[in-house]
Amino acid sequence: MKEASKAMYWREKQVLVTGGGSGIGREMVVQLHAMGAKVATATLDQGELDSLQAELTGGPGEFVPIQMDLTTDDAIDTLMQRLDEQDFSVEVLVNNAGTGLLGNHTELDTRSVRKALTLNIQVVTELASVVARRMIEAGVEGHILNVASIGGYVPVPKLAAYSGSKHYVIAFTHALADELAPHGIHVGMLCPGITRTKIYDAMGLSSDNHRRGSISSIADLFAMDAGQVARCGIRAIEKRQRVALPGFNKVIPASSLLPQQLVSRILQGVVGNRSSR
Repeated sequence: MKEASKAMYWREKQVLVTGGGSGIGREMVVQLHAMGAKVATATLDQGELDSLQAELTGGPGEFVPIQMDLTTDDAIDTLMQRLDEQDFSVEVLVNNAGTGLLGNHTELDTRSVRKALTLNIQVVTELASVVARRMIEAGVEGHILNVASIGGYVPVPKLAAYSGSKHYVIAFTHALADELAPHGIHVGMLCPGITRTKIYDAMGLSSDNHRRGSISSIADLFAMDAGQVARCGIRAIEKRQRVALPGFNKVIPASSLLPQQLVSRILQGVVGNRSSR
């Protein structure tokens, strides 16, 4: 799709990006806004929203900031109500909000794990359902892009819950895509590899002061820029791709041809005996 066509495609299109205050989500908000889209984002940090608002002021698109905790029981109903108040009808949903925890599963705080799984699984599932239902009722042939991960293709020790949640997103996306296809709603997924975002830091992979040979130093060799990944996600929507794998990550699904026990043991050798720094 040529640049002029892209701008025309996105102009005034109403896009909801969850977790759009930082990382890949923020980059998607900025890039879509620059092409004239009306972009809403829901995120917890008001400071991130204020920063985005200042950056986007005067741009060609519109920006609808929503500060809220998406993990509360009534979050999705509240979000849709606040969008209705703004006369905002979602034509494109980017299910981007998510987080991860690095560490031995038995040593992680169970409340933190529960919150991470709520964000990575329940919010993605429920929001896709509510938005798709509204699209069907309105006769909108829209798009849903779920942000998974290459971690969803492989079992990753010390990221067991995160990896498991992204396995879910991959299976959910494939199944939902075929369910919604008769309604003209396209469902796809973006599967980033290691990307420098807040999740990167939350999982203990920050490169600040890392030791040579640590997980951080290895991750830095392969980490991608959030802007590059965001562009890949936007192209996936434009081209109606089922699966978008940025850069060299295209080779990762081939690992499914190997026994998963073998893959897990290999990754345990890489991750298991190393520190996060």
